Amino acid sequence: MAEDRIFVGRKKEIGQFKKVLEDQQGQAVLVVGQAGMGKTLLLNKMMEVAENHPDFRCGFVRYEVTPTDSVDSTMTLIMDNAFEAAQVKEKSFDGTARRLEQWRSFLNVFNIGDLVMSLKRDPARNTRDQFLERLELISKRIPQKGRAIFIIDPEKYMQKDSDQSWSIVVRNLPDKIKFIFAQRPEDELVRSETIDLLKNVVRIPKKDLDVLSDDNVDELLRAQSAELTCSIGDLKKVLIQYKGHPYAIGAAIDLVKAGVELEDLPRRPEPIEFAKKQWEKICEKADAIKLFESYSILEVGVPDDVVEFVSSQKSATRKFLQNDRYLGGLLREEGYGNRIYHAILADYILEQISEAEKKEYHARAVEVYRDKLKKASEEQTKPDELAALRLPEHVLEAEGPKAFLYTLVSECTQPLFNLGLLDAAISFSQRAIGYVEEGSEEKASLIGNLGLIYRRRGELDKAEQMQRKALEIDEKLGLLEGMASDYSNLGLIYRDRRELDKAEEMFNKSLKISKKFGLHDGMAKVYSNLGGIYQTKGEIDKAELMLYEGLKINEKLGIIEGMARDYGNLGVIYGTRGELDKAEEMQNKALEIDKKLGLIEGIAIDYNNLGVIYEKRGDITKARQFCEKARDLYKKIGMPHMVKKMEGWLEELRTSDD
Repeated sequence: MAEDRIFVGRKKEIGQFKKVLEDQQGQAVLVVGQAGMGKTLLLNKMMEVAENHPDFRCGFVRYEVTPTDSVDSTMTLIMDNAFEAAQVKEKSFDGTARRLEQWRSFLNVFNIGDLVMSLKRDPARNTRDQFLERLELISKRIPQKGRAIFIIDPEKYMQKDSDQSWSIVVRNLPDKIKFIFAQRPEDELVRSETIDLLKNVVRIPKKDLDVLSDDNVDELLRAQSAELTCSIGDLKKVLIQYKGHPYAIGAAIDLVKAGVELEDLPRRPEPIEFAKKQWEKICEKADAIKLFESYSILEVGVPDDVVEFVSSQKSATRKFLQNDRYLGGLLREEGYGNRIYHAILADYILEQISEAEKKEYHARAVEVYRDKLKKASEEQTKPDELAALRLPEHVLEAEGPKAFLYTLVSECTQPLFNLGLLDAAISFSQRAIGYVEEGSEEKASLIGNLGLIYRRRGELDKAEQMQRKALEIDEKLGLLEGMASDYSNLGLIYRDRRELDKAEEMFNKSLKISKKFGLHDGMAKVYSNLGGIYQTKGEIDKAELMLYEGLKINEKLGIIEGMARDYGNLGVIYGTRGELDKAEEMQNKALEIDKKLGLIEGIAIDYNNLGVIYEKRGDITKARQFCEKARDLYKKIGMPHMVKKMEGWLEELRTSDD
């Protein structure tokens, strides 16, 4: 694997890094060098130095980000991984992201696994604020001679303007926290005037990574002499042509070890020449071609089952890693599995694939990720995070912008909601808006969807702004169904603000349009929402009437998801009245449908409501059982505020039972 590569030279850079570790203040380190100059190897060595430092206890985790990863989504992933790793039992990391192992080690180094609930992210709060709070929490708990290190290694480059968000994080880094960013000279953080003004930023090296010296090359050759079939002298004569370029020299030595003759090596040090030669070597094995083409298409680290499905090479990954040292060395472990170790090679392979073949590969990626999301829904388990994040990307390449929009709204928004990845949902929506015509129906739909995401995140002012924009477009175009939906969503925003009269006004506007133009689905939803408003106001009879109106439409149209919602709300009303048998009947009807549809959050709500019914009956044992079921489901789908609520209720039930 690429991680086994021999490290030589860079003594000045390692010395600079040791000084960074000695400094207690929170700092950012920019490791700067052109593509192929050995940034990744230097980062690996830095982590080795930190891990084995005689004076400091260091923990580290590493994140490779793609051009589609925003700063917020990266911070989100870091927080979620911290929480998840703290709950994973030792020796049970099979099938998990490699960085979870790093996180577990990180938590163990500092003995801070008990921070688990404090590390859990709340999707409804600002991501950066929470991130800084958690860094502060970690900083306070680690010893004076402890250092927490976070490595951010872009797969190609960072998103435009990402320096602004990272600068706020860096400026506020607490003591003993170090961030290391791999950067090319033209990258966002290197060119940033904002970053340049920060006093806690260290650049390693002070300029850019230089080529290896002749002594470094000699050291590398001596270290690998036992595996060379040619003389070191003859090989060195060829390597001199590469002028110390790390990618060229490393690739040349690996190719020679794999049987390539000296005269067949490239004569120039340009990385592209070596990527070409590496690809030729890969192509000597027919079943390796599709495997490496698939890795280049998939971009990020993926589990074996994903690349094997996309490449149609069953069990190929494990076979190559075990039996072909050269091919295995072209991959590196990252994130959820493996990827091609260097973007130079991945990009070259991509250029060799025809557009038609690329679409076929992307289509298979769509199939495997879509199946993962479907399976999670059917089995009522947590959605596959990698699938939710990568499916839209591959749909865009395989089927185009329209399919991307549909997939985002209909297939990925809910899983992203369930995972609490609202920043990613926002980022996708903003990208999607760029594909649609100004003032179009599609734009209104996407802006409205963005409003729903902001509402879910608790940013009600932004949510209202989005819904008002969507409403303005729909009114101009005369899109009545869109207008009805916009008014309904505005009603939900006002309801969340507890402005019940305004919420009722919006719902009634939506209902009026839906009635006039026979939009039965919209009518059913509004009746349900009005039922909730009246119930909150204490107008129970009116609430019941609204819910039955909605239920009647849903039953007629066969909209079983709506039926489940109405049954559940009616169950709450009957419970409020003390009609507990009727309440249980309604909740069980809702539960049956939610289970059939695999609506995990709905099932959790049903269990919660059934627990309330049994508590009112005085059956504390059953109440506790339903409460535990609800809590476990909320854990599965990542809703920490509800987990906390259920834990509090369980404690109350235990007390009353005692």
